[in-house]
Amino acid sequence: MTDSSALSVTMSAVAEAAGVSRATVSRVFHGSTPVAESTRDAVFAASERLGYVPNVMARVLAARTSDIIGLLLRGPTNPAYGLLFGELQENVSRLGLQMVVVAPSRAEGANFERQALNRLLGLRVGGMFVATGVIRADMLEPFLDKVPVVIIGRPESHPRIYSVSYDEDDNAYQLADAVAGQGHRGVAVVTPAGGNSATEHRRALAMTARLREHGVRVHPVAAPTFGAQEEGAREVIELHRAGHVTAAMFPADLRVLAFMPYLREAGLRTPEDLSVTGCDGILPGIDMIGFTTVRIPVEQAAQRAAEVMKTLLDGSTEIRHERLHGTLLPGRTLGPPPR
Repeated sequence: MTDSSALSVTMSAVAEAAGVSRATVSRVFHGSTPVAESTRDAVFAASERLGYVPNVMARVLAARTSDIIGLLLRGPTNPAYGLLFGELQENVSRLGLQMVVVAPSRAEGANFERQALNRLLGLRVGGMFVATGVIRADMLEPFLDKVPVVIIGRPESHPRIYSVSYDEDDNAYQLADAVAGQGHRGVAVVTPAGGNSATEHRRALAMTARLREHGVRVHPVAAPTFGAQEEGAREVIELHRAGHVTAAMFPADLRVLAFMPYLREAGLRTPEDLSVTGCDGILPGIDMIGFTTVRIPVEQAAQRAAEVMKTLLDGSTEIRHERLHGTLLPGRTLGPPPR
């Protein structure tokens, strides 16, 4: 059956084939009230046989409200964002909501993300999750009078935007305390530009500030794009060979992973020659890799964001900025400085 013929099948036709009312078919597909399992099975069997495709947009237009939530997701290939998507989908469904996703590539900036949000509005979503460290809060202001917006992951202080974020300052402090506690007195801190990742930029600045509180000499290393570019990796290694640093701190585990081949190429070991730390703690097999990192509470953030969105859709006007603490994961990549 072609797509056009599937779209022409009506809800009434499904109801007749299943031997139920049209209202029952609506409840099955839209999840408004519970339906007996045997009835659901009959409706699904009839819809599959006829090739029925629910017209979600028609329902939204008729009701003038929507239980569809849009998600702007940055870099879904990043394990942290991928896990967030899966956890959000589970929690949104549990609350009787639906979700559609737009996911810009790493190369696409804030203006593209704003266009993606406009496309979500065009789909008549009832609210929007923003899980990206690129688009600025002021760029979200035009959307605030139209739908509830919840930022997930990155710290936010905008007075009209609810945020459920990881406490990136505390995450960075935990790592900096661990590095300083091992006795390192010269540390390279890989520092991405804020326009590329507000989250990683903030982590790096917080690491730098905390290390300096401990009296550690900090050597910032620019990382203009995601991943340890060769230039940045070479700079870290040169700083080590010149005797300036005995540890390098990266604002994301993926950056550490990208740095490791350069470390091996230089004939260096971690932590015997150079200690390294990351942040996120989501990489599959992280315990086997042995990175010293902070595990961000992705599951808790997804649950809270979904719950918050439900209350906003139900009419709440409360705006809060929740921050969730991560957990330090000591690993093999951090040790005392070489003697």
